[in-house]
Amino acid sequence: MCPSNDQEADRIANGDAPYTKLIEAMRPLAGKWKIEILWILAQRSHRFGELRRSLPGITQHMLTLRLREMEADGLIRRTVYPESVLRVEYEVSEGAHGLKPAFKALVEWSEQYGPLSRQRAADEIVRALPNIAA
Repeated sequence: MCPSNDQEADRIANGDAPYTKLIEAMRPLAGKWKIEILWILAQRSHRFGELRRSLPGITQHMLTLRLREMEADGLIRRTVYPESVLRVEYEVSEGAHGLKPAFKALVEWSEQYGPLSRQRAADEIVRALPNIAA
């Protein structure tokens, strides 16, 4: 039996829409710079200054805000080393390592259907242009 439009509207109003789980799953990753920060930290741990230099255009305030959010969401781990000059390092958490297959799948999708495939096609056209003029 197919649900009526009223039943479907009630499900959506109660937060039981088919996409609710996807929206909730994506929430910790939503926000400018979060994916970039995760990608950089997935390579190795970084100090704050290294991270900032790796992300041209990010402000100190925005980086601090995003790091705090991501730490609260369990995506990154912050380690403080009590040395004469305080040293703090950031790295991805064990849970965030579980995102690597999803990121890899996203890149593969993009190479086949998305922006990376369009860029590759444009690059091939540009490379072919000198041959056409000859």
